[in-house]
Amino acid sequence: MKIARLIMKVQNPANHKRQYFVSSKKLYRLLSPGVSYKTFVETNITWSRLRENIDYHYNERFDTYNLSISSVQAILILENSEISWQIFNELSDLISGGFTAIIN
Repeated sequence: MKIARLIMKVQNPANHKRQYFVSSKKLYRLLSPGVSYKTFVETNITWSRLRENIDYHYNERFDTYNLSISSVQAILILENSEISWQIFNELSDLISGGFTAIIN
């Protein structure tokens, strides 16, 4: 599973709870969408209806956005490519399995 390697457990700055996130840079590299990283971020994160500090937050230390699992799902659907749907299905399998591939 490709997406399982990208998921990290990070403290959410809004509520100080540790949650699963995916780096926008790593997701971008995995998708290889054919647009610049800046365009990818603008269209899929900052200009979308994703909620700042709830669905994503900016990580200054690594100059990337940490995306919640639900926002990753939304971005994968918005991309609507063969690879994005493959990753979406992998992520759905991880969720339905209780993230056991990550925990183990």
